[in-house]
Amino acid sequence: MVAVDEKFNPVRPAIVWSDKRCPEQKRQFEEEFGSLDSVYQKTGWRLGNGLNLSQIRWLKENEPENFKKAAFFLSVPDYVSGKMTGIPACDMSNAGINHLVDIREGRYDPDLLKFAGIAEDRLPKLVHSGDVIGPLTKEAAFILGLTTKCVLVAGAHDQYAVAVGAGANKAGDILIGTGTAWVITAIGDSPDFDSGRAQSVAAAPGKWGTMWTLSNGGICLEWWRKKLTCSENEKRISFESINEEVAKRKAAEEGLFFFPFSGRSTLQATLPKGAFIGIDLAHDRFDLARAIMEGIAFQIVWMLGGFKTKPSKDGLKLSGGATKSPVWCQMIADISNLPVRIPDVADLACVGAAILAGVGANIFFDVEEGYRCLAVSDRVIYPDAETAASYEKLAREYTKIASELGNIYKV
Repeated sequence: MVAVDEKFNPVRPAIVWSDKRCPEQKRQFEEEFGSLDSVYQKTGWRLGNGLNLSQIRWLKENEPENFKKAAFFLSVPDYVSGKMTGIPACDMSNAGINHLVDIREGRYDPDLLKFAGIAEDRLPKLVHSGDVIGPLTKEAAFILGLTTKCVLVAGAHDQYAVAVGAGANKAGDILIGTGTAWVITAIGDSPDFDSGRAQSVAAAPGKWGTMWTLSNGGICLEWWRKKLTCSENEKRISFESINEEVAKRKAAEEGLFFFPFSGRSTLQATLPKGAFIGIDLAHDRFDLARAIMEGIAFQIVWMLGGFKTKPSKDGLKLSGGATKSPVWCQMIADISNLPVRIPDVADLACVGAAILAGVGANIFFDVEEGYRCLAVSDRVIYPDAETAASYEKLAREYTKIASELGNIYKV
């Protein structure tokens, strides 16, 4: 959250999304509205201890002078938009996260604004992804080495930009982004508030997105590389070596399972700790690595079952770091028993942003035409029928153990 003056200069340092300074404001919200669920039912995002709604109220209560100085309370895209065009604007795929917008109505919610203590004129203009916000100011054009004929076009939340770049623009398209966290983004014709997962207006017109994150995904393998396989000054094992050795190992098939940090005990509950189950003296570090990779894949496929949107016949789209591992990609295909499509370009968010820019500049009629023109080729990994059948049984065992761990941790 960036509080700025009329010229879009910050009146204080920005407060980042992961800042946890607002538990008191969260308590006040629950007391005032009777339930925290009301903010989710409007914005599509659950109220935490940060983000704009709570941060604005915190500023009013704790830094009243800065609150009065602020002409606008912005988030990152709005702030950049204001500096570039003089028009602060937020696209709808990003708007709900700030806890100020009723995404089903497509407008700021008066009750939420009242809680924040501000009027709509101190917030960014709401636009759709692909809309033209305005031309560059003279100052911005000079700094960027461009002209004032250039226009700024509204982009999208990173996962929804990735979805556009991957061609995930129709109901049934499901994208799995693999990085430090693994994120499932499912595109549908309508929102899915019953799921309890994060809801957003998608970047593709008329579509909605449901998003669910396994916050500790790829980081689990990096933890293994950093903490279990080398000392402080030793070189970490290369991913090439990991792929080569893991392909020779068995883990779940031998009863060795890994449950990631902040993984699921059920589709409703999160485990507070990770775990290896079934380890014995015959296992080595690469058995553990395979268990980690399988454990992440088990978790993600399990989470897919919690979505109203079901995968289309095209299967799953995969992006991010795990796409560089043939072993991991094959695990996901086998455990899901679905084809896995892997784009040949890693930075799909940039492709999606280019498509949206093309729509705004009238180069493309819509995102579908833009994707056809800029389509990224992909390769498809198909499940092995025999391995998929084996994994189906192992997945049931995995979820059973996860439930037992939940009982141990009492979650």
